[in-house]
Amino acid sequence: MGRAQAAIQKRVLGLYHYLADVLPYLILSWDERYLRFVGANRFFKKLSPAMVIATYFGDGYLWGLVGLFILIWGTPLDRKYVMVAFAITIINIALFRFLKLVFKRVRPLYSAPPYDLGYRLLDTYSFPSGHATTSFGIAYALSHFYPILPVQIAAYSAASIIAISRIHMAEHYPSDVISGALLGMLSSAFLLPIFERIFKL
Repeated sequence: MGRAQAAIQKRVLGLYHYLADVLPYLILSWDERYLRFVGANRFFKKLSPAMVIATYFGDGYLWGLVGLFILIWGTPLDRKYVMVAFAITIINIALFRFLKLVFKRVRPLYSAPPYDLGYRLLDTYSFPSGHATTSFGIAYALSHFYPILPVQIAAYSAASIIAISRIHMAEHYPSDVISGALLGMLSSAFLLPIFERIFKL
């Protein structure tokens, strides 16, 4: 083996070591440090009731109400938009559930939620955040169909508050939420042109 090949092999092995060992450790350390900060911060503790409400709304109630409002008072075109957003959400749910089974990252149970939610978690896996995936997927679709600044700000603000509430309730690590948000938006960006052709938008 020549020096050039040996150098390339060394770099590849070094990159593999970083991606497989060092980077996950750094991400987990950052995740745990941020969760401890949130748990100890008085300001965030005062927000606990609001975060509980945001988490409940993120279960689908908020987006369901928005969809129902559009179905009742919207135009036929608006109703097609709802159908597209619903189809994207179903696919996003399948995506994040599949990824949870693949990665099997356990939720941050060592940090107890600051508020008793009163319900059982649907699963024990944390990565990626389902709330963030679906919320940002819908926010992307709403911003695409209604390219009006107030609508875009409202959609992404709601999605962000829901996502942050998942961290605050210690049900997800920050990286779970960030990954879920990216997954939801990328999925919507990929699926929207397909469904626009199907629904002839």
